[in-house]
Amino acid sequence: MLAARALPALTVATIIPLGLFYLCLFLGSVDIAIVVSVAYAYSVGFWQYRRRPRISGMLLITIFMVTVRAAAAAASGSAFLYFAIPVAETVGFGLLFLASLASRECLVVRLARDVVPHVAEDLAERARLCKLLSLIWALTYIGSGLTTLLLLLTQPLPVYLGAHQLTGWAWTGLGIVTSLVVCRWRARGLLAALHRRPLPKAAGPVAALAR
Repeated sequence: MLAARALPALTVATIIPLGLFYLCLFLGSVDIAIVVSVAYAYSVGFWQYRRRPRISGMLLITIFMVTVRAAAAAASGSAFLYFAIPVAETVGFGLLFLASLASRECLVVRLARDVVPHVAEDLAERARLCKLLSLIWALTYIGSGLTTLLLLLTQPLPVYLGAHQLTGWAWTGLGIVTSLVVCRWRARGLLAALHRRPLPKAAGPVAALAR
């Protein structure tokens, strides 16, 4: 149910631009693919803002990411940085999960407040569970980033583009499954609470470009 709710925004912010990038890369060049990615992100962001003065959080992240990558590629004159920057971002996100263990509120709780606010308080009271989930996702992101770096350094670009998506999904899937197992082991009531509150259905084609 949570996945169904997030799918429209995920499609607009991730799946469509990824598909456009690959299409332009194989039909044109890396430079064309980068330009199209930037143009798509800003165009959809402008369209969303015109419909209502708000841009989805996922799309804002996409806009920021493609801007930083494109600027780095243009400044260096090399497309390598366009693909290398996401590696640093992924590893950095994993380290952020670790760093948040020393803060008053773990990152997993902050994310829960955004996605499933009705269970966030319950999660916040389970300190050991929060630490376990933080470690799981720190290892997931760091492992994914290092795997991507290895592929980038050892494989030709066409192989890398397909392989790093597959390994990224594999790491994410492993993180989700491990998190569910840990929650079943340490907090069955928390999982049950996720399904007690009905979620609103998304509207329109790709939810009107995720609003």
